[in-house]
Amino acid sequence: MRKLLSFTILVIFVIFLVPVQGHGEISPWPKFRQNKQNTGLSPYTGPVTPTQDWSFQTNDGVAGSPTIGPDGTIYVGSGWATHATDSALYAINPDGSLKWKFKTGDAVFSSPAIGPDSAIHFCSIDHSYYVLEDSGTYAKVRVQNQLSWEGMSSPLVLDNGDAYMGFLNFRLYAFNPAGEIKWEERTGWCVFSSPALNYDGDIVVGSKDHNLYNITDNGPDHTVNWKHPFGTFYDGHLVDASPAIAEDGTIYVGVDPYGAAMQGELQIVGNSFYAVNPDGSLKWQFPTGDGVESSPAIGPDGTIYFGSYDSTFYAVTDGGTEGILKWSYKTGGIIDASPAVGADGTVYIGSRDSTMYAFNPDGSIRWTYPLPDGIESSVTIAGNGSIYFGCFDGRLYSLGDPTAPDVGAAEVDLPAEVAAGVPIQPVVLVQNYRTTSQAFDVFINIDLDGISVFSDQKSVNDNAGGSTLRAYFNNWVPDPELGLVYDITTYTVLASDENVRNDSTFYQVVSGESQPYICGDATGDGSVNILDVVFIVNYKYKSGPAPIPITGADVDSSGSINILDVVYLINFKYKGGPAPSCP
Repeated sequence: MRKLLSFTILVIFVIFLVPVQGHGEISPWPKFRQNKQNTGLSPYTGPVTPTQDWSFQTNDGVAGSPTIGPDGTIYVGSGWATHATDSALYAINPDGSLKWKFKTGDAVFSSPAIGPDSAIHFCSIDHSYYVLEDSGTYAKVRVQNQLSWEGMSSPLVLDNGDAYMGFLNFRLYAFNPAGEIKWEERTGWCVFSSPALNYDGDIVVGSKDHNLYNITDNGPDHTVNWKHPFGTFYDGHLVDASPAIAEDGTIYVGVDPYGAAMQGELQIVGNSFYAVNPDGSLKWQFPTGDGVESSPAIGPDGTIYFGSYDSTFYAVTDGGTEGILKWSYKTGGIIDASPAVGADGTVYIGSRDSTMYAFNPDGSIRWTYPLPDGIESSVTIAGNGSIYFGCFDGRLYSLGDPTAPDVGAAEVDLPAEVAAGVPIQPVVLVQNYRTTSQAFDVFINIDLDGISVFSDQKSVNDNAGGSTLRAYFNNWVPDPELGLVYDITTYTVLASDENVRNDSTFYQVVSGESQPYICGDATGDGSVNILDVVFIVNYKYKSGPAPIPITGADVDSSGSINILDVVYLINFKYKGGPAPSCP
């Protein structure tokens, strides 16, 4: 008795990480603001519907932003002011358990940066610059450089191991890989801002002295190329925020009047957010209701996002000569946290109103998540689809989504009946669940009794956000023997994704006894007619059902179904052209 041919389709998503560090090191979020240009833009997507994966309790408020190491370890400091009750850098495993704790002499507000050899760089209010090695069970101190005042800036570490960060002794420091001072630039006041690297290789950083600096590192010394003043000392234009640099070189940064002890009454200024040209000249200024300490993020479409002490979250577009308000949202508390943007354009920002917000690119709220206390810590986005951030309740939170894939095979398109020994073209419907275009690969493997008998790969290079398209593989010829059972595995590889939650879709197709086909009879009605032309067009260009069998629709024997098959079929049927030559 003839057995039914059974196909088991298993859709698997293979995990990959995007290299963002030099020398092959891999980290989904290696520093404050994610990258050297401080754009806050991640190659990963965050949760669509957030659920708390875990929270980790420290002994003081967590105002600094977490960083993620190459192995997924999360590094974050605790304590945000002098004489903190908890003065430490924590290493936390991806499951939320403690890996190790490194005690410092005072609070750690600085967000760590991962160096090219995976070492952890940060500074502390205890006046020190640290470089630690993660031994797995404890932190090994490689460098502790004691300086003259507190450090609250987050480091910029280059691929050669050089590091740059500001201290409250009015200085920006450049350290060599050994942790020794290469040079220092004394500004007019404290350097709280975290430096960025522009596309010419220059350092861009702000100071409380109301200036934005552009500095070239010459090795043993440096050159200040320009200083852009946002006001006069002291009129409320302190540059505590960290600059973000767009692809065209434009620098975006906010100013604020806070953190100016003993300087008299605060002077709130109407223009608190600026765009500066690469040469240091003013491009435009944008008015807000209060100061901006929030470091801006730049979305995939160039939109600039930032929060303000006026409790408003802003989305602004660069109009060339002016900043144009795209949308804004008023929260219930000041916003001094810095936004993060996912690969799908979703923007994440915390507020002092004890809420984490996720906005769609059009300004609509995707979701909100209430917390026990205010948030100054900025979100970091992990490769597994989770987001991490600290809270003033002393906890580090992980929010994930158990159901959200990024890309995948929405459906396997195979005929119900497969003929032994007759060529057939496997087709997989692939879905981009993100809102932005993605490039990824689709694989198929066919096994017979555990032995691979067919495998193929196709690249999807232009799959717009939210779209579905078909991936056509080369023809597969089943064994001539009847009654064989084949296992078919299809999976996608998205280079900028390590979302383990993607492996959640399974298909099973059971084939019965196959029927003979007529070349060109795409509908399987036993004749070749205009309906076959319509069927092929709908299948190829309008996501219609698959022809029965697919081989019958490949009338020009090209190995794929395309517009030439339609032309060939019309010429054959209605213009006396040559007969179809299906394989």
